[in-house]
Amino acid sequence: MTTYKVTPFPARICEQGETKTDRYETIHILYVSLLSIKEHNDAMYTIPDTWMWQYGKSRYKDWDGRFLSFEADKETYMRTNTLPGTVAAYGFIIVLRGNSTILYSGREITIERDQLFIYMPGFPISIKAVSEDYSALCLVADESFTVETPSIRNAVRSALLPIFEMRQPVVNLSQEESARLSSLIRMAGDYLVSGNPMRQEMLKSLYAIFLMDLSSILSEQTKRGGFGKRTEELFMNFMDLLPKHFVREHGIDFYADALNVTPTYLSRAVRQVSGRTVVEYINRLLLMEAIWLLESTSLSIDEIAEKINYADSTTFGRFFFRMKGVTPREYRKSLFKISS
Repeated sequence: MTTYKVTPFPARICEQGETKTDRYETIHILYVSLLSIKEHNDAMYTIPDTWMWQYGKSRYKDWDGRFLSFEADKETYMRTNTLPGTVAAYGFIIVLRGNSTILYSGREITIERDQLFIYMPGFPISIKAVSEDYSALCLVADESFTVETPSIRNAVRSALLPIFEMRQPVVNLSQEESARLSSLIRMAGDYLVSGNPMRQEMLKSLYAIFLMDLSSILSEQTKRGGFGKRTEELFMNFMDLLPKHFVREHGIDFYADALNVTPTYLSRAVRQVSGRTVVEYINRLLLMEAIWLLESTSLSIDEIAEKINYADSTTFGRFFFRMKGVTPREYRKSLFKISS
């Protein structure tokens, strides 16, 4: 079993009357329980696991751990390096002041003021440098946080796709765009600590608005990308069409016919604008749908395969394994281990 060095937390986060040694023992117990869940360096941890690992206590009272909003300074941000694995959540960081340099999935990236960094679940990340004046707003959300709400699921799915398929995880924002997205993150933070009985629904709606606003920003940047009006329009029409039909239609021919172009022309246009193939886009949405069904429903593997239009569970299983590295059954089994 892989082991990791555990460093005692600074005294400032210890509760009143609690010594560093007391906190070290608490964290050591947590450390052992986390290792019993995941036994490899490439472990993925939930949002509560991550927060507890870094701080040793829950972020909010009665917190379900699926959504998190907070402001980070240099010290807070550097704690990312203490986690011996990756996070099973999406993260959005808007830099308000200063800058940071990170190593993200093997790439060194510098993020500065009025830039947004988007973290994908399971991607390795380490912080290399942070300026002393660093300040950023962070929004972190579990994969299934919004898609289990039917009324906004399609809208959110449409917004997530262009965001999650970005070649560059850093988005340049205007001051107006940065202020608008920042206000949504701050508002989400206010609702997290409120006693509002509709808190969960409000948070889901705010997250959906955040994603759709970000998607709109990315769409406008695509239009300014200089790919040619026809190519850009075709790409945007494909992106509009895909979330509505991907569950039943897995092949490029359907989308090409619907858009009155040849499959070759559509494929070339999509790749030119995004750097991705049509099949990659379809597969990403199918994987997102399969993960949601495995996490949020009690449907059998056979029923899930049928629901997303695979001929049988064997074909679906091969697809899932190719995309995720585990079988659907193994993935669902791992969810029960984490929840227990």
